Amino acid sequence: MPALALCLVIPALLDASGFIILDRPAKEIKELSLYPGEKSNYLDLKEIADLLGGRLEWESPGERLAWRLEGRSFVFEDLIAFFTADGRAYQLVAPCLLDGPRFLIPAQFAVEYLPGLLPRRFVYNKLDNHLVDRTGITQSEPSARGEQREAPLRPVPSSTSKDGMSYRIHTVVIDPGHGGRDPGTLHRRHKLNEKGIVLDISKKVVRKLKQKSRLKVILTRDKDSFVLLAKRGQIANENGAGLFVSIHVNSAKRSSLNGSSTYFLDAAKTDEERATAMLENAALQYEIEGTDKKRLDEVNLILQDMAQNEYLRESKDLSTFIQLELATIKGLKDRGLRQANFAVLRGTYMPAALVETAYISNASDEKQLNSARFRTRLAEAITAGILKYIDHYHRKLASGS
Repeated sequence: MPALALCLVIPALLDASGFIILDRPAKEIKELSLYPGEKSNYLDLKEIADLLGGRLEWESPGERLAWRLEGRSFVFEDLIAFFTADGRAYQLVAPCLLDGPRFLIPAQFAVEYLPGLLPRRFVYNKLDNHLVDRTGITQSEPSARGEQREAPLRPVPSSTSKDGMSYRIHTVVIDPGHGGRDPGTLHRRHKLNEKGIVLDISKKVVRKLKQKSRLKVILTRDKDSFVLLAKRGQIANENGAGLFVSIHVNSAKRSSLNGSSTYFLDAAKTDEERATAMLENAALQYEIEGTDKKRLDEVNLILQDMAQNEYLRESKDLSTFIQLELATIKGLKDRGLRQANFAVLRGTYMPAALVETAYISNASDEKQLNSARFRTRLAEAITAGILKYIDHYHRKLASGS
């Protein structure tokens, strides 16, 4: 493939020809469409792949698109303001956007990140404002004047700042699902019940958050007690929480299903998402006795409080950070980011996520859930995801985005 150079058109020149591509050896000029946005100029990922090579694969049709290039995997998701490179998250100046047939990513990716993530192939020339594709160029060839070997990376930090009290998000609510007369999902092999497992994991998350930050952390229940689903969100609202995370264990009729997933509040898209929501929303039967079940389903499967829509993007970001950490747990399948209409998330006026840690109905997952060490590992992953999201959120505030 011929070597290419990409020239960035600065915002003041949005009406110019676009994002220029120069075939360096042949001096042939090509062009990518440049799409102006409110906070960034955008490039079409599909056009980039056509010109630079690699292959595109949908990891979640209509939402998450992966670009495989030079043995690396770059994953972008609709409405998310970061991407992952081989599982590690990097912040973008604006969210990716699925716009009809186009999957738009901030031009920042081509200018800033490619030279740092693939330094042997790409070099950014600040003086000439172009990205040089060094395909076919030997390493001994002198670089052009002003070219830099690597662009600085800005990975999502692994922990919060020591000055945790300066954060806008200063209170976190952790919600152990079910409790009391609501046992959640059960399995007889190890005589486990969801309410006990998630309480243990949640307490570990609280301890670890307090160890690693100066956040105020609140549990919706700290013992085997029953708490109304609506009350859980109310606790978060009344305490001015900056985010809400509900922790659960999943179950399915098919015992082969296994792994972890993290949900944000939105209409379910798949049968699996709908089934999980119905499983968790079943707790409503313990709240209202003698109520017509059909009417109960009609009421509680509607997004009752549309104010949560304001936090949709942030809830998706929070859920993604948590799921990225859960995906690093050895022996636990990554079922990815999902969405569904969970009653416990409705009415929480803040970014909110629901974590399905593993499947108690699966023999392998159940065996792991019975292990205190595994539950600790789950707590560590959830904690890391929360802290990384908080750093991401406050860095966006500092940049004014």
